[in-house]
Amino acid sequence: MPIYEYKCSDCGHIFEILTTSSDDAGKVQCSKCKSDKVAKIISAGSFRRTSGMSLPSAPASGCGGKSRFS
Repeated sequence: MPIYEYKCSDCGHIFEILTTSSDDAGKVQCSKCKSDKVAKIISAGSFRRTSGMSLPSAPASGCGGKSRFS
């Protein structure tokens, strides 16, 4: 199950919830003030670069023209 990050519209608190993707924000309550006025926010990925790492020279293949997912 993924972890989603939410922000409370009432108090501004940002918190994480381990939930299923079928759950909607209306069922989630702020962990600080218990308000149900919360919105799912986009979290920054957690990627740590070490001194010995190099970046790829080309973007990773994904939903390109050959995959029929455009």
